[in-house]
Amino acid sequence: MTDASTPCGLSPARGVVLVARREISTRLKTRAFVVSTLGLLCALAVYALVVVFVGDDTRTVGLDQRARELRPVLAATAEGQGQEIEFRQVPDRAAAEEQLRDGDLDAYLYGPPDRPGVLVERALPDRLGRVVRAAVQQRVVAEELARAGIGQERLSDRAERSAPRTEALEDSPVDTGRLVLGLGASGLLYLFLVLFGIVVAQSVVEEKSSRVVELLLSAVRPWQLLIGKVIGVGVVGAVQLVVVGGAAVTAVQAAGLLTLPDLGVGTLGWVAVWYVLGFFLFATMLAAAAARVSRQEEVQSVVQPVMLLMAAPFVLGISLLTKDPMHPLVEALSLIPPFSPILMPTRMVMGTAAPWEAVLAVVLTLAAVAVLVRFGGRIYSNSVLRTGARVRLGEALSRKA
Repeated sequence: MTDASTPCGLSPARGVVLVARREISTRLKTRAFVVSTLGLLCALAVYALVVVFVGDDTRTVGLDQRARELRPVLAATAEGQGQEIEFRQVPDRAAAEEQLRDGDLDAYLYGPPDRPGVLVERALPDRLGRVVRAAVQQRVVAEELARAGIGQERLSDRAERSAPRTEALEDSPVDTGRLVLGLGASGLLYLFLVLFGIVVAQSVVEEKSSRVVELLLSAVRPWQLLIGKVIGVGVVGAVQLVVVGGAAVTAVQAAGLLTLPDLGVGTLGWVAVWYVLGFFLFATMLAAAAARVSRQEEVQSVVQPVMLLMAAPFVLGISLLTKDPMHPLVEALSLIPPFSPILMPTRMVMGTAAPWEAVLAVVLTLAAVAVLVRFGGRIYSNSVLRTGARVRLGEALSRKA
């Protein structure tokens, strides 16, 4: 039996920690990390400014004969909240339903102005909902204040009871805010898995071509170098993800584009867990694939199959989730690696994943990670010291040391 320690006598865990610490300390201080972080934050700021000041955020609201009395206060409230509303007089409910399904209306207000009903196709747009609620309450408060002897308690109760009733033509199984946040989380996870997965692949080839890997392998074993590199780069990616993700949430709330639901610490913790699992899953494959070549020009050709494997769940998931968040295919694929790291956190944010589904997906993903670390480590060990021509996959997978 061979000694499980590193060539320098370090324990396996110690060897992995040293490699991970080296990756973290060097990459967090690099100009590339700082510039990329600032670049992402600037891009986010520009996007927010474009959406707020340039984007067409006009909503079309239909009013029946009685609800049209709300038009002045609706217009004033919308202007105060930076929302543009176009009003239409709609003769009856049947005409409103037709215009809602055709996309000509965003909402239809009907009934008494002190407590109107709101008819929508699926869900009331968040900003428009705030305008309608505020306008109705302002009207009620103004009427009550015009009467003598109205106490504050009665006034508050009257304003609370005036909240408009929302009715949808079609049931929407997922809250709009959760759907948007879930899709945003999915996009951020995919972006950072790709960006820092490529960093791992390029780092492997850089160390191999410069022969730095030979020096590193005099201190640690190949599998320790592989796992330590994945952990180290993953931590760096997590730091940038937290910074950019936090900025995105702050920008969305500050701009009033979306009222974010209260997800709780547990759900956010699950998203972090899925980033870790997804990074281990994909970065291990990318590192093993990159170890087979010796030049940066060849990296793209060997990692392309892995990149397609990463893109498939994101593209398919976005396509299905925007049409039907409860689609059975989404539920089934979210349990299976490599789809789980992208689809399951999205479903958890939306609140459509049962606890047993999340646990099962984690167990299956951990099993997949264990298998990939085993075979990825073998490919890496058999390839990382070989320079020149690309190492064939069969040779890389062989059991030779």
